[in-house]
Amino acid sequence: KSTEYTAQGDYILTYQNRFDKHSLTAMGGLTTNYREFSLLNGERSELLDKIYFNVPDNHDKWWLTSLSNDGARNQYDNDKIYQWRRFTMSYLLRTLYSYNDRYLFNASFRRDGSSVFRGVDNTWKNFYTFGGGWVVSEEDFMASQNVIDYLKLKGSWGVLGTENTGININNYYPTYPELTSVGSAVFGPNEDIIPGYTKIYNVQDLDWEMTYSWEAGFEMNLLNQRLRLEPVYYNKRTKDIIVLLDSRGGAFNSLENLGDIENKGFELSASWSDRIGNSGFNYSVGANITTINNKVITLGRDEGDAIYDGVARTVAGQPIGYFYGYEVEGVYQNNEDIKQSAPNTVYSVNPGDLKFKDINGDQVIDQNDRTMIGQPHPDFTYGFNLALDYKGIDLSVDMMGVYGNEIYRDWDVSSFAQFNYLTKRMDRWNGEGTSNWEPILEPSRAVNRAYSSYFIEDGSFFRIKNIQLGYTFNPSFLNKIYMKSLRLYANIENLKTWSKNTGYTPEIGGTAIKSGVDTGTYPMPAIYTFGLNLTF
Repeated sequence: KSTEYTAQGDYILTYQNRFDKHSLTAMGGLTTNYREFSLLNGERSELLDKIYFNVPDNHDKWWLTSLSNDGARNQYDNDKIYQWRRFTMSYLLRTLYSYNDRYLFNASFRRDGSSVFRGVDNTWKNFYTFGGGWVVSEEDFMASQNVIDYLKLKGSWGVLGTENTGININNYYPTYPELTSVGSAVFGPNEDIIPGYTKIYNVQDLDWEMTYSWEAGFEMNLLNQRLRLEPVYYNKRTKDIIVLLDSRGGAFNSLENLGDIENKGFELSASWSDRIGNSGFNYSVGANITTINNKVITLGRDEGDAIYDGVARTVAGQPIGYFYGYEVEGVYQNNEDIKQSAPNTVYSVNPGDLKFKDINGDQVIDQNDRTMIGQPHPDFTYGFNLALDYKGIDLSVDMMGVYGNEIYRDWDVSSFAQFNYLTKRMDRWNGEGTSNWEPILEPSRAVNRAYSSYFIEDGSFFRIKNIQLGYTFNPSFLNKIYMKSLRLYANIENLKTWSKNTGYTPEIGGTAIKSGVDTGTYPMPAIYTFGLNLTF
């Protein structure tokens, strides 16, 4: 059995009018989206401690994942039984108003409902935004100058919500728990549990993920529209982030609303467009930069509590999901070096092993010496673009980069030979004085696989993102062959990346609380495209 449906409906009504110096646009509408997915393969079920295991065919009351057959006690086996429905509905209102093309105002309201939150009181939420602008260049006092062609001051504030997070929320049904390989199923409102099995809790009051944001800046064109500048300061505070967490007791995982995260920074874009005399040669160059300051305000748990996901740690007052582990200060050269150093009470150590720093100064290496060893959020991102055209020939180049973040080289942690060793391991420790950074090549040494700064890499990179070269034929020529337009082009995506990390790509994704961890992420492919656009 395999069933998959998607239905989207958009019903929008727009009113526009201009009277005297007033301009008004109003929009109202309704949008709906329905998605259903079902997959059923073979299954068998037998007696479980004299209790029969019945799976109700009801979208509202069950979620099932694969079970392994572990012997006589668990005689249930299946392969890929999935089932879910989702429905969203939104009521929309938006208004745009301007007076004399100088004073601008916009406001929007939407009421969203999602079946992700059904079974709780948070199905429907109201969201709204407000914005305003002042076109200063239209004022009378600007008429006497000839440098600034256009100047608009602008600002906005709003609240938006989402249930489409980085987590595949369908796999963690928010109202009813899932069946795990060592777990149980919970069916219906009574939550009947099969004896001897554990369940995974999903928080019953799961709420929308909300983002409160404001920004202020201006747009300015100068020197006969050749120079354009747009600086903006932004502040986004996201509350009730939806994340999948390990329970503090270690028995159950759950979907929870995490807390408050703040992202703020500065954006600047600039461009220069011009032509060279009457030669027909036109060009445009541009650049942009965005700074990012990320910090956890509160977790929504106990004060001082932390959330761990492997090497990633989230705690109030720090960047979300920063890398947490031991700081390496060298390699043990001999037994005397081990005796003279603070004793490691967490791992057994031998000559050639990594030496961790005593962060708190208590003369002992223990878990209290773990600290921030890196963080996946860049200090800033940036980009450049270039566009040229001359007598039908056009060239465009887009470049982008990231600076200031770290990557955790997780693929190199395993004691199993999943990847070739890095060439730098040729400089490994193989005797006293041979290396004070590369440890001994001995996969069984657990201390050398612990979360530490040894696996931290620079995540900064620069990439030629896109290059396109094209030629547009002269209309006078095309008229002879009964064509209106013809353009040939060649395009290259991801031509070249300069980075310092040793993995396949510096662009490492992740979840809300764990990102930048390189597990062998597949690289961005270079894509070569040739094509034509023609009109008869």
